Amino acid sequence: MKKIACMSVLISLLHSQDYSCLASSSRESYNYELKRGLTVVYRGQTNNLQRRESEHLRDGKVFTHMKKIGKAKTRAGALKLEKKSLESYRKSHKGENPKYNKTDHG
Repeated sequence: MKKIACMSVLISLLHSQDYSCLASSSRESYNYELKRGLTVVYRGQTNNLQRRESEHLRDGKVFTHMKKIGKAKTRAGALKLEKKSLESYRKSHKGENPKYNKTDHG
């Protein structure tokens, strides 16, 4: 039940674009892209790049490499950049997300 409540709060925060309660002084999150050659197939954020790459491979995503974008950020900062990055991607790709991104916020 706790997991459902936490997920509900996180989804609400993402939709409201209010990341202030997720902010911390700890800069442990990274933005990244999965690419197949020069093509971006996924944009996301994580606090553990190696673990996340393994999860994507296990999920069957096809890509040639993972590219870290920028320096470490707070979780709130990484989430905000992920959303802006996807908005920018859609503007130059006829409103479409990268192949493996399912939602507009990640």
